[in-house]
Amino acid sequence: MSTQSQIYDIIVIGAGPGGSTAAYLLAKNNFKVLLVDKELFPRYKLCGGLLSMKTMQLTKEIYNVSSEDLIKNKIIDYSTPFYEISYRNKRTLLRNEGEFDLYLVDRTIYDNYLLIKAKTIGVEVIEGIKIDKIDINHCKIEFQNGDTIQSKFLVGADGVNSIVRREFIRKKIIKSKDWQFNLGTGLECFVNRKDLETDQFKTLLLTLGFVNYGYNWLFPNKEKIILGVGALNRKNKGNFLRALKKFISSLNINPEKISQVMGHPVPYGNFSIKPVYKNKVILIGDAAGIVDPLWGEGIYYAQKTAEFAALTIFKHFKDNSVPFTQYEDLLRKHIYSEFKSTLKKRWLLYNRLNVSLKYYPVQAFFLIYRKIVKFLRHYSRRFRELSKKQHLLIGLNSTDTF
Repeated sequence: MSTQSQIYDIIVIGAGPGGSTAAYLLAKNNFKVLLVDKELFPRYKLCGGLLSMKTMQLTKEIYNVSSEDLIKNKIIDYSTPFYEISYRNKRTLLRNEGEFDLYLVDRTIYDNYLLIKAKTIGVEVIEGIKIDKIDINHCKIEFQNGDTIQSKFLVGADGVNSIVRREFIRKKIIKSKDWQFNLGTGLECFVNRKDLETDQFKTLLLTLGFVNYGYNWLFPNKEKIILGVGALNRKNKGNFLRALKKFISSLNINPEKISQVMGHPVPYGNFSIKPVYKNKVILIGDAAGIVDPLWGEGIYYAQKTAEFAALTIFKHFKDNSVPFTQYEDLLRKHIYSEFKSTLKKRWLLYNRLNVSLKYYPVQAFFLIYRKIVKFLRHYSRRFRELSKKQHLLIGLNSTDTF
């Protein structure tokens, strides 16, 4: 391909949920957008695939699709309102039915769905070609075959191994050792339901105790069960695979039925590494380290930061504002403040005293918390009933006066 003469308004690198969402929103506002990914879609993506309620609400706002639409189109694979948190699968810390359903997707299907949405609205897409070099001063990318493309803005949405962020590190905009400090690892495998002895595992399960500063998970799907472990690297040297095997053993699952174990790095507190933009290049989602530092939720923050980035770029084109200062303001107001609080909760959960006491303090906290919530719900319901009766009495009395 000959691309040296092509100049786009925005090049988005990485066609995951963040990249496709950013490209979609920008193209929707009549920008000329190019979306680039080294893989051919649909491609396999290692991820538990949990969509929280806030992710569903955001997806509905952006794409005008409901959970019912996604279920009907087989984008959502499984849903359940039930979840459980346990200690080494020996003791339940919390068993609950959530107020909302938890939705699970196969990232191969979900990511491809969002990419198709971007293509449909006019985003140009280049797949299956790796980028060799990035010039962040001139918003230019060069492919391995030597072709180059230039734009007015670059959006780095290419995940935790982001080539855009690596360029930030190479130019000493970000320090590598700072990025590594809060980096985590996720290992994952699956077992087909047909290989299980009984029809079980219909509840989302999080298990503490097998790793430090992290947890194991079981995410139920229709045809298979996703099993994994994720934790902070510096607290678990050499322990990840062992922790995953112990978790699988505690579930009484035949290890011979387990798929190949695969792994990937996970931002686990890296949101504090700044800056996330330079000149007219911006990082979003995992590339910017913006993942929940306690539970590791990333899909929502990939799509939310995509929305913030698109808004910031739109505003710059509209009134020639200073590039990306608004983006950082939005992150600070809506995400960073939340994450700083979450880091404190993470310390409370994983501190040495709590771990040495085998999470009994956490169990006690959950018990007290549930009783308080139950009481408040009961009180609120009684208050509404009394208010309704009072309203009816007032209505009757006022009618009697005429």
